[in-house]
Amino acid sequence: MTLLQTQAIIRGADEGETLSLLGGRYTFKALNEETGLYTVVQVQGPAGLAIPVHYHDLEEEGFYVAQGRVRIFLGDEERTLDAGGFAMAPRGVRHTFRLETPGATLVLLVSPGPAHEAMFREMGEPAGARRPAPETSNPPDPAELGRIAASHGTQIVGPPPSS
Repeated sequence: MTLLQTQAIIRGADEGETLSLLGGRYTFKALNEETGLYTVVQVQGPAGLAIPVHYHDLEEEGFYVAQGRVRIFLGDEERTLDAGGFAMAPRGVRHTFRLETPGATLVLLVSPGPAHEAMFREMGEPAGARRPAPETSNPPDPAELGRIAASHGTQIVGPPPSS
């Protein structure tokens, strides 16, 4: 798709495909096929929600804190960002995040986005609007997560940061 083929997008707070993924809710607000350039994903979950340390072979990833407080781990730097804060991980730079406060909302901007969309769908499962991510007593298998991530150009290089 070229820029001339993109379409207008308007999605409300409760709209967009939502997945339960790694203990959080990931809602697609814009898909790469719609924008022609990037994917936008809203991430919500309980305080302490964190994902494995990883890097991307093909994408850049931006992190915008829409609500609450989020800890960003980017290369050798760690920083806590409040609402309005932003960080960007270029391809090849290891990174992760941890939601620090209840109700924290992080918006991911991934460019280009198709690999991330496919990876999130393979790792997660559909979730209904406004429902919290289901509690699970079985943590995800790190080897399986690594296999799925690698098949989509993401390399997991460490566990999620602890609180």
